[in-house]
Amino acid sequence: MRSRRHAPNATSVVFREGELMPPLEAAQCREVVLPSGWAPYAVAGDAAGNLWMTLLTPPGLARFTPADTSADGETAAAFRHERLPRGDGHPMLLTVASDGALWCTRTDDRLSRRDVSGDHTAIGLAPGSAPYGIAAAPDGGVWFTAPGLNQIGRVVTASGGITMFDLPVPDARAAMLTVDVAGRPWVALNAAGALAHVHDGAVRIVELPSGRAPAAPVGIAASAAGIWYADIAGGCVGRVDPSGSVEKISFADPACRPHAVAADPDGGCWVTLWGSAQLARITADGDVTLHQLPGREPHGLWVEDRLVWVAMETGSVVAVDKGESA
Repeated sequence: MRSRRHAPNATSVVFREGELMPPLEAAQCREVVLPSGWAPYAVAGDAAGNLWMTLLTPPGLARFTPADTSADGETAAAFRHERLPRGDGHPMLLTVASDGALWCTRTDDRLSRRDVSGDHTAIGLAPGSAPYGIAAAPDGGVWFTAPGLNQIGRVVTASGGITMFDLPVPDARAAMLTVDVAGRPWVALNAAGALAHVHDGAVRIVELPSGRAPAAPVGIAASAAGIWYADIAGGCVGRVDPSGSVEKISFADPACRPHAVAADPDGGCWVTLWGSAQLARITADGDVTLHQLPGREPHGLWVEDRLVWVAMETGSVVAVDKGESA
């Protein structure tokens, strides 16, 4: 396992819709190269300071402790790989619940739960569910998307019971999911050009504006300033504010392919740009900074106090210093 430090070399362009503005400083980043053949997809941190990843190959979870990295960038301990119980599915997205358990969706119509002692449990869903997005709620429950059935679901962790909600738009292709401060789930409807949220037991739709192409949201994240989403087809991000109005911010490169988004405590967000191998920082005021990443195909990301961790499907995780935004 190798760790490579990269000098500040980010593409630092700060802009608003239709307007270029002065650049900000570039960020320092460090690339941690995974064992050969490993392809990380989602990433999340736990309360103990561990970094967890879902791996498309070899299928399973991986744990890395950044504190085990020495001053010269060498890792003092190997990654730990854990296979998923039962079935042949690949893990997709990942969340950490309030009790410290890790949950992930799987391609074999199952959810997986790993408790803090390391025990794994597989939870079967209806055939054809194809679960993808997943997010923990403040009350201990876990929400997930089931695009194969055009539904979203909630697991009551105390009882193991599952409640499913039908989406009011046919073939909506529910993608990623987040939970706001009130405990309401929000989901990106990739094929419907909309977001959906559950309020008082009913699913409500928020239509998104089109841009270069019809809206096709994938990533979604709740913040203090509203709900952020990443529009992979339109080359933009957007935010639904508490009043329900939608603001759209377009990137200069229409082929940058925004994928995952994670909220920052100050109300802004960070977005992986799959097509251009970049990380974007958007402030609560809508200013944007782009950072070029080593490697290709950035997917999931995790925001902590001073770093943003990005999973690169080509075989590494990259830590980007938040700099002045920390």
